[in-house]
Amino acid sequence: MSVAAGESSPRKLFGVIDLVGPLTAGRALFLASLGVAMVLLEQAFRWPLQLPGHHGLEAMALLVLGRLACTNPWSATLVGASAAVAAPLAGADHGVLMPLFYVLPGIVLDLGYRLWPQLVNRFLLLVPLLAALAFSMKPVVRVLAHELFGMQFGSLRAGPVYPILTHLMFGFLGALAAVLVWRVTERRLRS
Repeated sequence: MSVAAGESSPRKLFGVIDLVGPLTAGRALFLASLGVAMVLLEQAFRWPLQLPGHHGLEAMALLVLGRLACTNPWSATLVGASAAVAAPLAGADHGVLMPLFYVLPGIVLDLGYRLWPQLVNRFLLLVPLLAALAFSMKPVVRVLAHELFGMQFGSLRAGPVYPILTHLMFGFLGALAAVLVWRVTERRLRS
């Protein structure tokens, strides 16, 4: 199908989008919107599945998209921080540790990027592995809070191993989905 005179080709139209770039006002707004989306999706799908960490599917997908979209070394932390700010406004009640549960995975993911910058772009599974580790910090913090301060968490009823494993699994799967979508989008923009 030919393009009429004066019309843009769909291929050229999307070629002007910078998929990756520095932290600008527009990109900061995008990162903040990912954090808000993380909280809103968690609130919208509050089904009692009895699977600790099942929100890692969407949370880590959005966190990884923020990390991949921005060259700022703290972009995932910015997504997590915006989620921490948005959570109380959206009515999320995770107790006093709630801000940490949103920010800590972003920090861990950003630190992983800083430790292995060349490997992250080369190996497809490294980002999902980093994201899985980052998301598993939530039950690790809960275990520490339980041991140090006696705080009680329903997800730790069966012990710490199950919630840590499910957080690792859901974090990995969510991040893997984001990386695969990202790679397909990059290839389409290049062609």
